[in-house]
Amino acid sequence: MAKKKIAIDIDDVIADSTESLRIVTNERTGSNISKEHFKIPGDYWGYYERVWQIHGIDKDISFEDLDDEMIEDQSHIPLLPGASFALMELSKSFEVYLLTSRNKAWENATRQWLDDNGFKDFKELHFTESYKKSKSKGEICSGLGISWLIDDNPEHCQSAVSHGVEAILFGEYGWHYKSTEGLDRCKSWPEVLEYFNGKE
Repeated sequence: MAKKKIAIDIDDVIADSTESLRIVTNERTGSNISKEHFKIPGDYWGYYERVWQIHGIDKDISFEDLDDEMIEDQSHIPLLPGASFALMELSKSFEVYLLTSRNKAWENATRQWLDDNGFKDFKELHFTESYKKSKSKGEICSGLGISWLIDDNPEHCQSAVSHGVEAILFGEYGWHYKSTEGLDRCKSWPEVLEYFNGKE
């Protein structure tokens, strides 16, 4: 019998992207922004810019500068705790797809990052640059026959649900402050593994 399919986001689900950005921000600007400062309630889109503005450093750092670097090298971004083990465990019972809304120009460096972090067997990597009005994650999941999406962005999760795909909102982030009715929640990878226990 064919395995059921799971789509998994990269940033702030597999990769500890917000923490990496916090460290880079402090290094570049001489700030002392803590992890808690990146948990203030706010909408997903434009979240980091608002944090920078609150701390008066929005003129000192920009995503345009960081974007060029991410095209070349992503080795500074750590994995979230338990991500590697969890994906390997899930892949025993499910087909695991990676689905990200990263800039498509990051693809080569993203694939290198995945390889370097032990994800060589996860070659199904799909990009949706939602800010450029490409297909939504819900549409992509539906087209691929995905049963579940694991994502930190409530909007992507709602998109999946609207296309008949079960969604798991992952982590504990400032952009989770609104009601997430209809979404399952897993705050960590051990919780994800517990959620999928028996769902093969």
